[in-house]
Formats: sequence, C-alpha cells, structure tokens
Amino acid sequence: MIKLTHFQNNKLNKNMDFKKGDRVKFLNDVGGGIITKMVNKHTAMILAQDGFEIPYALDELMEDNQSGEYSDKKESQIEENESVTIATTGEIYEEEPEYTDSPDVNCYIAFVPENENKIGETDINVYIINDSNYYISYIYATRNDKLDSALGGKLEPNMKTIPIVKLSPADLKEDLHISLQALFFDKKPYTLREPLNKEITIKAARFFKEKSYTENDFFDEKSILIPVLEEDAMKLAMQKLTGGELKGIIKKQESENKSLNTPKKYRKRIVNKIKEVDLHLHELIDNENGLSNTEKLNIQMKNFKDEMNSGIKDKLNKIIFIHGVGNGRLKLEIRKELQRNYKKYNVQDASFKEYGYGATMVILS
Repeated sequence: MIKLTHFQNNKLNKNMDFKKGDRVKFLNDVGGGIITKMVNKHTAMILAQDGFEIPYALDELMEDNQSGEYSDKKESQIEENESVTIATTGEIYEEEPEYTDSPDVNCYIAFVPENENKIGETDINVYIINDSNYYISYIYATRNDKLDSALGGKLEPNMKTIPIVKLSPADLKEDLHISLQALFFDKKPYTLREPLNKEITIKAARFFKEKSYTENDFFDEKSILIPVLEEDAMKLAMQKLTGGELKGIIKKQESENKSLNTPKKYRKRIVNKIKEVDLHLHELIDNENGLSNTEKLNIQMKNFKDEMNSGIKDKLNKIIFIHGVGNGRLKLEIRKELQRNYKKYNVQDASFKEYGYGATMVILS
C-alpha cells in the first residue's frame, strides 16, 4: 500500500518556476513524470510513469534533467491530453483493499493545516476520505462565479486520497463553494447505490479559527472534517421495518438473551486479550529535548520490542501498536523488525475507523 504523506515545505523548490512540459521527480515518493497542466500556483497535473494523470503540489516536485525513451514518449502525449479537464489521482495500491465489518457508508472532505501552530498563516491540504466498503469514483470541484477547477479520481474502500488540493490563506479570502459527486461500486457483487451529488459552502472565517480544527480518527493533526455522507446502516434498516416486524425482532432478541443468561455447566468463556501500546514519544519519556531523531527512534523501538516479548510471555491474543502517521519511519522499522524476528505472527493495519492509518496490529494467537 502506498504511503500517504502530508505535503511538506521544501526550501529547494521555493523559488523554482515549473511550467507545462517540464520533467519532474516526486520528492517524497518513487517516480515522476511530465507536467501537463498548471492547475494553480500551488498545484500541477503530472502525467506519471504509470500512465495516470495526477495532481501534485509544486513544493513536492524537483526538476528531472534525465532524458530517454520514457521522457520522449510522455512528452508526445501531452498534446493528446490537452483536452482533459478532469484527471484521475491515480493512486496505486500493492495490496487488496481492506474491508471492515461495518456496513456504514461515510464520506468526508478534510482540511488539514500544514502547521497547527500557525492557523491563518499556513497552507491547508484537502483530502477526500472514503470510510466505506465501496470503491468510489469522485469529482471534486470548486466554484466561484463559474467553475473554477475540477479534479477526479478513484478511491479504494476505507482509504483517503493523497492531498488533492493545497489552499493558501490568500485562496480563502472568500467563502469556499465545493461540489462533490461520487459513484459507489465494488469489484464483487454489491448492492447498487444512488450516486452522490453534494454542494457544500464553508465560510472563509472558519479556516482562520483554531477551534474549527478538531481531533479525529483519520489524521494525527487537528483538522476540519466535513461530512459529505454519513449513513448508520442499522438506523436505515430499522426505519424500513414495520411495527410488527420490529416487535418480532425484539421478542426474538429477548428470548436469545434469556438463553444466554441461563447457566450452563459446560459453558466455556473465551476471553480475547488485546493490549494497546502507544509509541508516541511523549507517552514514553517526560522530556525529549536534546534527543536526535535516531535516539528518539531507538527509544520507540526498544519499547516496541519489550512490549512484543512481554505480550508473547503473557499469552496475549493481539497487540496494537500506535505509531502515528508522521513520515512513516517508525512504522517501517516496526514492520522490518516483525519480518526479521517475529515471522510466525500475522501482521496487519489496525482498524481504520479507530486508528486511521496510524496503527499496526500483531496477532499472537
């Protein structure tokens, strides 16, 4: 699964002027491509090596001076893509999509500041979050008096996009008018759903108030999370039931509860022992001032190993290590250690709904 990183300031590119046709590399990801269109002063459309056209922040790009067959081929395609006004984000995933047990269908737009301590002065990255077991094909558009810009893409179940747009404080002088359209589908048989078409207006002043940004399950940073679609599947199902059907369900549940509460001589209780370990540095030490990044990582990895060995000794069923998103270094080191010294145990991302992308679950038994 590709690493979803936040845009970072890059001093090297601060004064670099990109233009259509430039060959570029991605600073924080593998690959690169050709600039086919300048979306705005912060973002360009890149025709990547996999053939997809994706939006990318200019300060996440660097000039690629290498030439060759790929470059010549891609440059020849720019004119062919000239008429494209809606381009896919083109995320590539190495793993099968993660399906959850929840039937709820939720979709959000998130606004994440690059610097939480400089609200009103820092740039804001925009994400789309698909909190459901459906794939979605989406179109994100912003409007002023007329259509300003539109970006489209496909998003897998229970995933969020890379930042699709970056907004500067100057971009937020007026209220933000957003149109989000989405089609829900799956690669296996599924229940057909109506398309989503939502118009949202956000007051400009909201982006300049610290209290507008709150903690949430999807990001380490405080963010503005706008619900585009929130469905509680249980409530929807209950609303469709008639009075008689509802009474029948309640009566059946009462009967099952009575049976469960009846003591049985040979009933065996199985306890699922799960431990949650927070590896954020402020949870491990009182003061991290003066420590290098390597020293900080060593402290976190020592705690990880200690907790793994303790969990195995105590015969836990599962351990959830909360490592956060950050730059992904801690998660990468944890996965390497598990592969080297704990191969016998199954490893997977922890619950997306509970931890976002910031936790790893190790199944011990």
